[in-house]
Amino acid sequence: MENLIQLKEKIENHLQTYFAKTFLFIAEVKVLPTQKIEVFVDRTDTNISIDECVKISRNLEEYLETNGLVGEKYTLEVSSPGLDQPFKVPQQFEKSINQKVEVLKVDGEKFIGTLLVYDGEKVTIKSEKKIKKEIKEEIIEINLQEIKSIKKHFIFKV
Repeated sequence: MENLIQLKEKIENHLQTYFAKTFLFIAEVKVLPTQKIEVFVDRTDTNISIDECVKISRNLEEYLETNGLVGEKYTLEVSSPGLDQPFKVPQQFEKSINQKVEVLKVDGEKFIGTLLVYDGEKVTIKSEKKIKKEIKEEIIEINLQEIKSIKKHFIFKV
């Protein structure tokens, strides 16, 4: 494989062109020294489908092989970002407006609440805490530099 950083940039550039004028976006691209390429994509309007991941994979595979960017033995995986994965790009924040998120600050403080605002520099969440059988709402602004990770918050009910 060619230089991993250059290959990652070529993949990102190709996909940005391929995704132009669509709702698709790149969440993350990983090019590993084990000749494995992992591409995480999503949509801004809905969740991405398996069929869309297959189409993206085929397009990317053709691009990589036609341009001689990979050897014969490589692995390509295209999928949506996992439910438990932190947000990496602005589109993930924007897609999650008015949804429950879990924010872990660099200092270890943790908040769970509804993401109200993302402006590229900070997030605003409405946190709900139960204090003595009473739910107390609090609006919290957190600068992105203070955030270690932010991801969707799910409660699985059985």
